Amino acid sequence: MTDLPDMAAGMLSEAAQGVSPAHIRDVFVRYGAAHTAGDVDRILALFSEDAVLRDPANAPEHRGKPAMRTFFEAGIEASGGPIEMTLEGDVRIAGNEGAAAYIVRTVSSSPVFRVATLDVMTFDADGLITQMVAYWGPDNFAQEQ
Repeated sequence: MTDLPDMAAGMLSEAAQGVSPAHIRDVFVRYGAAHTAGDVDRILALFSEDAVLRDPANAPEHRGKPAMRTFFEAGIEASGGPIEMTLEGDVRIAGNEGAAAYIVRTVSSSPVFRVATLDVMTFDADGLITQMVAYWGPDNFAQEQ
């Protein structure tokens, strides 16, 4: 790790620590890969049993794996099949929370849409996602030619 400016080092020493940053980065990678594979079981394996999902952030929450399964399966159906979900840049990590931008493509739909999202995840001590909030809206959609 590089030496941090005094201000940043002081702020980080007071911040809550959580699961390892490597684990959080890995979960973001696996989350995107599971979406790309259209594998709802792999997606749900990343979440705690009573996790909360809000996708998009201003939508009603989906609480617990059964509700999230329904949500993810409906999303695959509405997209015409699995989506391509690729990280765009680094995962940002603070203690037991992480945030990352994804580019999502509806590869099976006609036309194909590209959506820019920002997903924020909170993790428990076991490294499972307890809350995920996805930030995106109409201005984040673009139709591919």
